[in-house]
Amino acid sequence: MTDLAEASSFWIDRDNLSLRRSYAGGEDERVKLAPKSFDVLRYLAENPGRLVTHDELLEALWPGVHVQPEVLKSHILAIRTALGDSISNPRFIETERGRGYRFIGTLRGSPSSAGQSDPAVDLGVFAGRAEPLRILSTLLERAAAGERQAAFVSGEPGIGKTTLVQQFLTRASTDGDPVVAQGHCVENFAGAEPYYPIFEALGELCKDAGTGAVRALEALAPSWAAQMPAQFSAARRMALQQQATPGAPSRMVREACSLFEALATERPLILVLEDLHWADFATIDLISALSRRRSCAKLLLIATYRSEDSTGAQRALRQMTQDLTLRRFGDGIELAPLSTGAIAEILAGGPDVESVSPEFTRFIRARTGGNPLFLRVALEHLLQRGDVARKAHGWRPLVPLDRSAGETPPSLGRTIEVKLEGMTDAQRRVLEAASVAGDSFDPATAARAAEMDEQAFEAICESFSSSTVHRDRLLALPNNQLVCSYAFNHSIYRQVLYERIGPLRRAWLHRAIGERLEEIYPPDQRDEMATRFAQHFALAGDWSRALDYLRSALRIANSRFAWRDALAVLDQAFALAANLPDTARIPAEIEFLERRAGIQSAAHDPRAADTYSELAAKAGQFCDVEAQCRALIGLAYAASWHDLAQSLRFLDEVLALCETLDEPIQRDVTRMAAYARRLWQSGWKRSDARECELALARLETSGDSLTVARAKISFSMVCMFSTRYREVGTLVEGGFQLLRESTQDMVEVELAGAVWMRHIGVPWSLMALGELGPGLERFAATIAAFEKADDPSAASYIQVYRGALLFHAMDFEGVLRDCVPAAAHCFERPAAPATPTLPIKRRIALVHRGLAEAGLGNIAAALDALRAAEAEMARQPVHLDWYWRLALEWGMVGALIANGDHVAAHARAERLCDLAAQTDERSWQALAWEARARAALACGEASEAIVHVAKALAACDGVTVPLAEWRVHATGAMAHKAAGDHRQARTHGRLGAAIRKRLAGTLPERDPLRSKFERRSGALAAV
Repeated sequence: MTDLAEASSFWIDRDNLSLRRSYAGGEDERVKLAPKSFDVLRYLAENPGRLVTHDELLEALWPGVHVQPEVLKSHILAIRTALGDSISNPRFIETERGRGYRFIGTLRGSPSSAGQSDPAVDLGVFAGRAEPLRILSTLLERAAAGERQAAFVSGEPGIGKTTLVQQFLTRASTDGDPVVAQGHCVENFAGAEPYYPIFEALGELCKDAGTGAVRALEALAPSWAAQMPAQFSAARRMALQQQATPGAPSRMVREACSLFEALATERPLILVLEDLHWADFATIDLISALSRRRSCAKLLLIATYRSEDSTGAQRALRQMTQDLTLRRFGDGIELAPLSTGAIAEILAGGPDVESVSPEFTRFIRARTGGNPLFLRVALEHLLQRGDVARKAHGWRPLVPLDRSAGETPPSLGRTIEVKLEGMTDAQRRVLEAASVAGDSFDPATAARAAEMDEQAFEAICESFSSSTVHRDRLLALPNNQLVCSYAFNHSIYRQVLYERIGPLRRAWLHRAIGERLEEIYPPDQRDEMATRFAQHFALAGDWSRALDYLRSALRIANSRFAWRDALAVLDQAFALAANLPDTARIPAEIEFLERRAGIQSAAHDPRAADTYSELAAKAGQFCDVEAQCRALIGLAYAASWHDLAQSLRFLDEVLALCETLDEPIQRDVTRMAAYARRLWQSGWKRSDARECELALARLETSGDSLTVARAKISFSMVCMFSTRYREVGTLVEGGFQLLRESTQDMVEVELAGAVWMRHIGVPWSLMALGELGPGLERFAATIAAFEKADDPSAASYIQVYRGALLFHAMDFEGVLRDCVPAAAHCFERPAAPATPTLPIKRRIALVHRGLAEAGLGNIAAALDALRAAEAEMARQPVHLDWYWRLALEWGMVGALIANGDHVAAHARAERLCDLAAQTDERSWQALAWEARARAALACGEASEAIVHVAKALAACDGVTVPLAEWRVHATGAMAHKAAGDHRQARTHGRLGAAIRKRLAGTLPERDPLRSKFERRSGALAAV
């Protein structure tokens, strides 16, 4: 019997939905196969090399119909009979008993595994890409050995990037058992949804139980799992969301990297991300991070993109790929046009290129430029005209080449238009609606726009030649209806179709599809498609509805900490707002400016000041006093990073302006925010604090819960510096929870302020209450979370505050560990956008470095650090200098006493008492008098020291200030001992020891820190 592979060639005729056989002699015949058996064959051929389960086949080909799996056996038997295949020695279909079938053969005309039209395969030969295939295969071998790899495949549209990748995946699946995850970027309005292709790839991984992706998501990437409704219930996603650390912009990148590494531990994982020229900034950042990590992982990342210069995310993509390849974190594969030899091989149907005339090869090369997509379309056009024929051994010209040269359309666009001219009106309407719907479309969404029912629309899609569109995948709609989606074989097809539609009809089509999408997707399921909704309504001229969806897109970007993508959405929103009438345009522009400023302010971006200035000017121009006040408060905050005087001028302007507000609630909210901010920036004023307290009381009576939540966060700032430590935690936790759970859009800086009060204010207040252990635990947990989220800037900021707490725990070495890096360097690697370290962070670090050095007896180093902080405060005053100066002066008193400069110490102590008296911070009032008592003792004035101790104890009366009180008793014991009153000295010693014991008791019993505190505090008291 003659070998089938030699005697004949089976191929799928997708135009006529049939299986055909071509013989060596040139004969061609149709192979009898029932329609449903043909559908089974075609589905298997569209998914070569991978196991297609019984359930998948039944769902794809019998949607919504209950069919027993045994039905498949009869169809598989019919297919095997038609192909001459054997179950024991299969050439085409391999059976995995009890599971499904795997297509292992080759059928000319069958699509690639992704369903994309594959020009070379459609033409019968994959040619001209041997070297790129070899590179990808080599990279996979290295990845399988545990050395992660990345490949960036680039080239012009239609050059065969997808074809190359799918051919590689087919071979990889045949030769091994890799896990494959694919995600596709889509051209989108207002940028793209952050991490869109990554979510798509993860969704595919979750469908395969063998990958363990669902379990890994829960364990390693809760931020991602919380945003995957198809895989996790609403209750589970809410629980996962609680695990996430608010305010960590890079946590999703870190979680995704850990997740993919875990999934690539046992089996090689090939992560394919296509069309990155449409990628969002967040995805580009993730690819960069994933490629640069050096931990072992059996991971191969393959990214495809068009090699064309542009702006925004496309420019960031090019810069990233160039940097990664330059530093050898990835390999670049740029596909060139097919060579003349490769074209000859395609035309010949194999390596026997001598069967094709060189003139015909050169003619095709000249007409197509070696672009595989253009090659296929040109041959299809010539075939339709009867100028060429497809024989068993390749393509043959039927007319003189000079005649074909004169009649072949000069461009791909014209070729597509010629095809359209031969279609029926219904077919053209289907393609018009499809081009407006997107690269992928389905009957449920687009049929109404084509003015037909869904069944008729689907029938026409099925009738198209697969050179134009192809089946994409099954979609489950919210009502559980399954529909088959279709896709254009290349975006160029859609572009040509879309551009030939008149502007009025195009707008009507966009509106029809947008409104149909609203019918299909209920409001609570639209957020993930927000940019798609926005695009349709914007291009339909429905600006208000488009802006509402852009707000949803902005919410998604912010929830994923994708700041640059959020700013891209705001760019588009601002452009759309220009189309609104003035009554709606002006409030929208003010809103979007405020959202932009909020994002920049939350990231400490210096551009925030300019945006707030523009916002204040616009709000003032249009008499929006509320927005103008908010802009000035934001401007004051941005200015306080570097210019305290300017910041205070803005706050004074706010307080004057807010008196003109008619609404009492808004007046109280504004006044309270301004007074609280002024307290932080310029120092304590009891009148300002009283205004805040009265405003909060009024708001709690008449304001809504969200307004009260904002007010509580503001008032917690007042409590933090007025010895009302216990109230801080209650106010912050309650207010933060309300803000986070609110369905209203939060201005980003408001939520960021609540987050930072939770991260810093709460543990700091615990410390002030003497709960050293819980305070340190809170700081440690936050630092760990930021480090896990790959946000070193935020982690180091919290470390400086922890260093301040460690000083009070007497862990001077720990203080230096946390504070020296920030004190030594002016800049660090921050989260995007790049920003310098704020001056306040450096001076806090310098002050506490000085305190720690003094505690260790390094007096010269202590004085150097404290004087450096003092010089910075004098040169560039910023917010909270008044508070940290108290610690600075207290440290200077101790260091100068130790250095023997008693006169200078006495002067510093007097200054400290004056500064502390201007506050309502009883801890520092007590410590100021305690420092003055020590300075008096150093001068031999025991009786004066006793007077100062009494004043210090008076400051402690009626409040909980254990960090100050134990030191006051220690100094009181020394003062009374110096005065010869040993009984009073023992009393102070006993009281101080009891407080120290309580403080030590808040630290873990066997923690070295506890013994260090007991030893050092005891030694200090003994002196």
